[in-house]
Amino acid sequence: MKRRVVCGQNVELRQGKLWVEEEHRFLKIGKPLRNFGDPSDVEELVSDLGRIKEKKFDCIELNCYWHHLDRDGDGMVDVDVEPLRRLIDAICDHGMFVSLSVETYGVGGGQVPDGFWAAYPDALAVGVDGKSVADTEYGYMSKVPSLFSEDYLRVSRSYISHLTSLLDISKILYFETTVEPQYMGDVFVDYSDNARRAYETWVQENGVSDAPAFPEELPVSQAFVQHPVWNRFRAEWLARWVNGDAQAFRDAAGADAWVAADYLDADEPTMPARCGDPVVFLEGLDQIDIIQVNWHWHNLSREPNRKAYERVRQVMDAFDRDWAITEHMTINGTDYQPEEMEELLRNTIRNSTHFGWEFVDLAADMDSPDTPEGEVLPGNFKPAHFAVYNRNWEPKPNMAVVDERWDEWMDEVRTAAAVECS
Repeated sequence: MKRRVVCGQNVELRQGKLWVEEEHRFLKIGKPLRNFGDPSDVEELVSDLGRIKEKKFDCIELNCYWHHLDRDGDGMVDVDVEPLRRLIDAICDHGMFVSLSVETYGVGGGQVPDGFWAAYPDALAVGVDGKSVADTEYGYMSKVPSLFSEDYLRVSRSYISHLTSLLDISKILYFETTVEPQYMGDVFVDYSDNARRAYETWVQENGVSDAPAFPEELPVSQAFVQHPVWNRFRAEWLARWVNGDAQAFRDAAGADAWVAADYLDADEPTMPARCGDPVVFLEGLDQIDIIQVNWHWHNLSREPNRKAYERVRQVMDAFDRDWAITEHMTINGTDYQPEEMEELLRNTIRNSTHFGWEFVDLAADMDSPDTPEGEVLPGNFKPAHFAVYNRNWEPKPNMAVVDERWDEWMDEVRTAAAVECS
């Protein structure tokens, strides 16, 4: 049992569920994608909290991108966080919890600050062809750091700890490491000098007698890329990265802080590139309290992706892990269609531990179809690609299946939770 006091309420993680004052609470989590280093973005969100609360959200997840709050990339927050502190106070004043997440990687939308690259140019990840890697998978083309770079690990964790230390942790329900921790799905990484040193040290420390030698020349042979020892090392190291980031939160928030991590289990042929051996990766996550599954919906076959949950359950059973199982981005405003919602949501109810659902982007999309033809949008308009609401805060069709039937869905959750606890 993991007990804490948050926003003056007794909270507990037990049986994979959140209990608030001894009652099971299934969270409706909204993740607004904003620049939390920009006071105007923060104040705009504060002004929307009333209508967000009316939509029955009870947890707001603040995703604080590294490059937004540490502009010179030295691991120390260098923008004024007073607006962010006021936002956290306002969320709690509205009777909602706060979750703090970070993006400190360079894949999937996050960016490493330019100042870091100026100071540590050798921290770049290297692909099988010997070239430095950019985020081609998600199209952001941001530079990708080597997870084996001691400089990257030290400085990014300094940012996590410093940011956390500047905030009122008594108002933060849980913390979350970088979104979808992985290497990459469409490029095998990493074959830098940093990777060589880490691998050779790991082989020696673990006495691995059948380990292949790290390649002397690039491009790397497929025999090495696919070798099970190399991929066991990659999986173990990936888990060490996540655990180390969890510790960076706890260094500032205390040993009893709850930490969540995404588990990306996508199309099966991509899994060796993403994490080496996915089960070994999960086995190594011994500093995590909440596992956020993605894909919970198979984006290619358009059906439930049960294998992700099955692997999580396999490790929980084998290692007696008391994880809360939920999803990363249960629904966003772009990827899912209304006709898919019932089976998608019921799949999460069947396979999770009933911690909650996460909705991204918690925003009104000013570029949505209900914008009157010919209307001029405000000069500070920013498109909300993943927004689950239209510009008038009416739910988009897929989100409407959730909002307009919320009480029905909660009845299904309560029934499933009661069966699981009996």
